[in-house]
Amino acid sequence: MLDDGGLKELHQANGGYYGGTCVNDEIMSFFKRLFGAPVIMKLKNDHPGDYLELINDIEMKKCSYKTCAEGGKITLWIPATLLEAFEKETDCNHDSILENTTFEKDVSIKRDKITLSQTFFKTFFQPSVDNVVKIIQDILDLKEMSEIDTLLVVGGYAESPLITHMLKTTFSKKRVVIPTDPSLSVLKGAVIYGFQPEIIASRVCRYTYGIAKRGIWKEGDPISKKLPEKTRKGLHWCDGVFDKHVEVGQVVKIGEFQACKEYTTEKGQEMALLDFYASKEKNPRFVDEPNCVRVGYFVLDLSGNKSEEKVLVSIGVGGTELEVKAMETKTERVFKSLCNFLP
Repeated sequence: MLDDGGLKELHQANGGYYGGTCVNDEIMSFFKRLFGAPVIMKLKNDHPGDYLELINDIEMKKCSYKTCAEGGKITLWIPATLLEAFEKETDCNHDSILENTTFEKDVSIKRDKITLSQTFFKTFFQPSVDNVVKIIQDILDLKEMSEIDTLLVVGGYAESPLITHMLKTTFSKKRVVIPTDPSLSVLKGAVIYGFQPEIIASRVCRYTYGIAKRGIWKEGDPISKKLPEKTRKGLHWCDGVFDKHVEVGQVVKIGEFQACKEYTTEKGQEMALLDFYASKEKNPRFVDEPNCVRVGYFVLDLSGNKSEEKVLVSIGVGGTELEVKAMETKTERVFKSLCNFLP
């Protein structure tokens, strides 16, 4: 936190499929193994109300679950329509559903309730918990993060006693702060940021951003990239070069544009479309590499001069929108445009 109350991001946003949704999906995966995926799909399509109630019960039990004494049980509600769909799909009675399964000793079904042992239910959290701990530890191990002494935990998953206990135990030397309503904290933060975007003074780029352009073919580049056209010096052109404007890990300030890059327009060109790409690599060579993704495009209105025109392009990536500022070198005409993100 800065002296004026603003915030400065120290590390780029990081994460993955590690949150509460991961736990929900692990539980639903168990239901699919137990009842069969077609049965779960039939419940979802034919009885969406029951399916939603099942999902809500899973969410409630996930958020309230905490380790208890050995032998504790977790009970989930299952709709009668699910059992009916199972019997109709398999021609088997639901009383025999657990026979010869790997979780026969940990699971029992009685009427509209399915009961799981604490040990078995905890396995649904393990992939998520392990990944959350690892990603936090990896960040804290960085030299520039050595002075971090507080962890602020927000979001729906922060309501889980299991995840909060794990964080406080694993990072016992850190102060773990959890707001009274961690789910609502995310919404409040979004609203505040909407009214005061300047509250975050700078960010750390999560990706390398750049524009696709035509460049010089170099030895070692794929032959398929080599174009027959040559430069005045006799060098071959190649298409789809990743022209980097911002690098992953780079600190960018709100309202600040990056250094200008030069592009050449065709004779009489009245409009230019610049394809905008993102990559997790620091120095991608081409925009069609595996880690490159086209995220949007910029449209520039040009003067349509009869000769080739040099255009200086600068990108601003620090705010809530991606902006481009361009200037025609001959006319010194300056214009701005916003990135059109792909659906």
